[in-house]
Amino acid sequence: MFGGLRFRNVIPFYVSVWRCRGFVPPLEVSFKPTLRCNLRCVMCPQRMIPDGVKRASVRYELSTGRYCTMIDELAGIGTRRIHIVGGGEPLLREDIMELMWRVKYCGLEGVLTTNGVFLNEGKMRGLVDMGWDLVNFSVDAPYADVYEAIRGVPGTFEKVFSNMKRLSQLRLELGRVKPVIQMGCVVMKSNYKFLEGMVELARRVGVDAVSFNMCWSEDSSLLIGREDLPEFFSHLKAAFKKAVKYSIRVNAGEILLFWGRKSTDTICFRPWLSPDIWHNGDITPCCFSREVMGNVRNRSFREVWDGEKFNNLRKSFLEGKFPDFCKNCNWSELLSYTVPLGRWLSAPKKLIKLKFSQTRPLALENVVEHPTLHY
Repeated sequence: MFGGLRFRNVIPFYVSVWRCRGFVPPLEVSFKPTLRCNLRCVMCPQRMIPDGVKRASVRYELSTGRYCTMIDELAGIGTRRIHIVGGGEPLLREDIMELMWRVKYCGLEGVLTTNGVFLNEGKMRGLVDMGWDLVNFSVDAPYADVYEAIRGVPGTFEKVFSNMKRLSQLRLELGRVKPVIQMGCVVMKSNYKFLEGMVELARRVGVDAVSFNMCWSEDSSLLIGREDLPEFFSHLKAAFKKAVKYSIRVNAGEILLFWGRKSTDTICFRPWLSPDIWHNGDITPCCFSREVMGNVRNRSFREVWDGEKFNNLRKSFLEGKFPDFCKNCNWSELLSYTVPLGRWLSAPKKLIKLKFSQTRPLALENVVEHPTLHY
């Protein structure tokens, strides 16, 4: 996830955390280039947006030129990865392949999350030719009836199935290892019994990894209840065993963290690592927040990232004062495991003590000796 935080970035990163300033670049930036979508997924918050508003939002989408300028800026300040994701369905933008070529031209890692319906032979060849790093197909069930009940549009399962299989075949035909192909499954009440089937589907179409993701929805009927957890964990364990057998990567450990006991004495590193940039240029701290830190339409990304509003938010995170948008999120627990030294520095009192002790925030010997630094 955030394992790309390398040794040379660790000291600047934690100095930034310690000082509550954003002078180090984000590791990853998520682009949400459009609100338009061809599906109507039951768990998606975009269902609350009227179709007319989505259509009108095209007028406010950032231009191709602004995206290219921003990609250049992000590469220049040291960002490592661009994740092109919803919003809506990114392949609905006619210029999306041009933006992806720009990402790779600038030497950045590229991740695309798509429902896969609009992939065609030309786009797939482009992905392989440019050396795009990862394509994540949003697939929530291994069977057409369950998938289409969740995704809301009949006839789409076979299209996505064939596109995943063709991308895998094309990669082999051209002798390439990229892009890595992943299926992302939003786990909810209607599909948690089919996790083993997801791994089997991955094997059939040549997918490299399956990512199970916790469902976030205001509709409680979609969510896995406590009474479902024993059965859910049983299916997750079976899926993990099958993934090991097929040499398919699956994030069973990560998803189990979401059901663990949430610490009341921790911070979250997201405001230092991975902001979202929406179709209209608004920057939010993470995928759960709609609190706008600034807009890149008339300002540089760095101005917003280093701005007073972002730094005040970081300060509140450092003190363990989380905004309302954090209340249902367990990312802080996950990040404490995936960020180097995250467990060691996850408690606010430790960082506050360091801040006021007038000592260096992080001794180099601690970085070298700490067993979790293997990224």
